[in-house]
Amino acid sequence: MSLGARLKSERLRLGLSQSAVGSIGGIEVNAQGRYESGIRVPRADYLAAVAKAGVDILFVITGERSQNGNADSAKAVEALDSATECLEKAKELIH
Repeated sequence: MSLGARLKSERLRLGLSQSAVGSIGGIEVNAQGRYESGIRVPRADYLAAVAKAGVDILFVITGERSQNGNADSAKAVEALDSATECLEKAKELIH
């Protein structure tokens, strides 16, 4: 199963529409569709936002379900937030 298919699986598990998950992740509904179809790869800030809404990010990225539920999701969100912050700082240094 691809990353996009796992993302769609999580959306359906939570009973959410593409529009709802896109809104949570700060993207347009067409971008959500592209993520789910594998045309685009989600950014870290998007993944962090949807993780806070209950998406199992470990499953989306690796295909393995979180064993500790919210504890694993919290760690994933923290790691994604740190990665996003580092990328933003790197962009500032480049420009």
